Amino acid sequence: MRKKIALMCALVALPVIGCSYGGVAAHSNGKLYVARNDGFLFGALRNFYECTPDGNGNMTCVAMEGKP
Repeated sequence: MRKKIALMCALVALPVIGCSYGGVAAHSNGKLYVARNDGFLFGALRNFYECTPDGNGNMTCVAMEGKP
């Protein structure tokens, strides 16, 4: 009985836990575009950022609102 309960808990919990992934693209204007996606709710929590490096290893990133 305990094994069945543990199996049911695992089967219910697995679809709820999502994995995330991201991508970075460099543009010729010197800016970096970062996309952070998740596997939860078919990517509904997707975020895009526009980052500007300053040459000292630091970056200023701004969230891109209203972008795909």
